Amino acid sequence: MQILGSVSGVTASGMSPGVRRMVLFLLAAVYGFGFIDRIVIALVAQQIKADFGLSDFEIGLLGGTAFAIVNCLASLPLASLADRYSRKWVATASLLFASVFTMICGASANFLHMIGARIGMAAGSAGTEAPPHSMISDMYPPQQRASAISLFMLGVPIAAFLGSSIGGSIAATHGWRATFYLMGGAGLFVALLSMIVMREPERAQSAKHATQMKLTDVFMVLVGNRSMRHILIAVSIISLASFGVNTFLPAFFSRIYRMGVGEAGLAFGALTGLASAGGTIAGGYGSEWLSRRDPRWLVAAPGFGAIVGAPLFMFGMLQDDFARAFAMMLAGSIFFYMAMGPAVAALHGLLDSRTRATGSALFLLIMYLVGQGFGPPLAGWLSDFISAWSFGTSDFTKQCIGAAAQAPGSPCAEAGAVGVRYAIASFGILYIWSGLHLLWAARNRGHAPA
Repeated sequence: MQILGSVSGVTASGMSPGVRRMVLFLLAAVYGFGFIDRIVIALVAQQIKADFGLSDFEIGLLGGTAFAIVNCLASLPLASLADRYSRKWVATASLLFASVFTMICGASANFLHMIGARIGMAAGSAGTEAPPHSMISDMYPPQQRASAISLFMLGVPIAAFLGSSIGGSIAATHGWRATFYLMGGAGLFVALLSMIVMREPERAQSAKHATQMKLTDVFMVLVGNRSMRHILIAVSIISLASFGVNTFLPAFFSRIYRMGVGEAGLAFGALTGLASAGGTIAGGYGSEWLSRRDPRWLVAAPGFGAIVGAPLFMFGMLQDDFARAFAMMLAGSIFFYMAMGPAVAALHGLLDSRTRATGSALFLLIMYLVGQGFGPPLAGWLSDFISAWSFGTSDFTKQCIGAAAQAPGSPCAEAGAVGVRYAIASFGILYIWSGLHLLWAARNRGHAPA
């Protein structure tokens, strides 16, 4: 397997292969720590719920809607800046801004304070994904973009695993506030290091003097192409399922298997880290290899994977033995992470260097608005609904709010465990739906884009 090298000394991006790999590594780190800001709330949800007296639905608002709306609104102007000016500075300054607000989140005194801090985190992390997408597409030729973007996306599982295991341990020993301080401080370090070391790739010659496309024109590329339209629907559904599941996965481990905060964080980090790393590599390199024989396989392979992985994940959620549950959930989850690299590669094949950041921002705006905006609160509402049904009375919320729901063996705790288990398991059905859209996208996909 060729690890994205070059037979010549300098690539079309104006970088040597070694510099290009270094930039890809730093971009992955920027993206990884920008993404941790999205999910760090899941690591400490149980502690915040107890301290502030929140419901699962309110935790879902913190983890999803409050973040997603601002993140989506900020992504387009930041992408527009990246298409006109230095993408490196947009990405690194965005991470710096997000990391500062991550630390501020640790100082929150109540629910509203935390909502405000999460808004700041959201505004910053909006610039850590689309600008790097554009840089990578100028660093690598079309036939290597799916694998390059997939390697870039490995920043998420690596950072998530380290953040979840270390952050969970810090939360267990020093409280949830210390976890925010740690994550924010690490993000600050990565942002400053990248500002100093990272290089900006040259834009493609054809794009240097090209007229900037209007936002509406870029949007029409997404929705006007039948194959791309199905890809967009598919990744939005995957996002809906993934954010809904991941926001409450540490709570699932705590409530079902009686794990402490540190143990649940480690289990969450291991599951999501291993699954996303394996799925991202398989989706990037596997789909790219298959597409050389037939371009439809670029999105068909992830489509079949989602359909196969869903029942494995759902059956794993229902196991009472942790080892068996973890193995089945891991096997199923690997398939869920195969789609993103090929999806972005397919999108960038339709755009040039001056529109790729905006195109990615629009793509991600729709995906995250659907996924992070609705996934966590919907999963939280469903968990509360099922918990109330299991509890057997209509005043479940009053009796079991905050710390009362976490007393081991109590009726509240048992009902909460049932609620979170079946809420998350039911989200597995969404992956089958997404897989069907990827197969429809493959059916409408013609020859590989230039």
